Amino acid sequence: MTTTSISTPEPAGADDHVQFSRRFLEHSRNELRNGELLQASEKAWGAVAHALKAIAVQRGWQHNSHYLLHAISDQLGREFDRTDFFDHLAIASAMRQNFYENNREEDAVAYAIDDIERFLAKLDEVRVSPPMPFTVSTTADQRRLRTLLGWGTAEVPAIGAHSDVGFTKADPADG
Repeated sequence: MTTTSISTPEPAGADDHVQFSRRFLEHSRNELRNGELLQASEKAWGAVAHALKAIAVQRGWQHNSHYLLHAISDQLGREFDRTDFFDHLAIASAMRQNFYENNREEDAVAYAIDDIERFLAKLDEVRVSPPMPFTVSTTADQRRLRTLLGWGTAEVPAIGAHSDVGFTKADPADG
């Protein structure tokens, strides 16, 4: 089995995560060309994970677990009214699963990598855009924001709480 190694230090800032994301996508395509579907799948997932981490770093959000990556994507999808983020992340997650299960055919992995490339372009747009205003409207919003912001269980944004900057660590709520 041939794999492409990425020998760089753990990323520290948003720009590091962006560079990792781009490299992982490139490596994913190379692994696919080499017939290494497991490595192509894992690197495709890694590209998405690092793109989400880049935005999380910018916002001061927690980002050190698989669950948090889903929460980040969900919050961004809600802020930017991108209902397609759920579908894109599901495809990326299927690639993570494929690394462990080896249950996807080559054409499915190729399709997923193409979809992930489109998702990364959308995440790049979000990353360079200012955070969107957001109003907490459900208990799911409360839980997700509490988790992303690293707040304790007693610190919950109220239903109706609003932030003009998308609930970042810098400005958790305007009212």
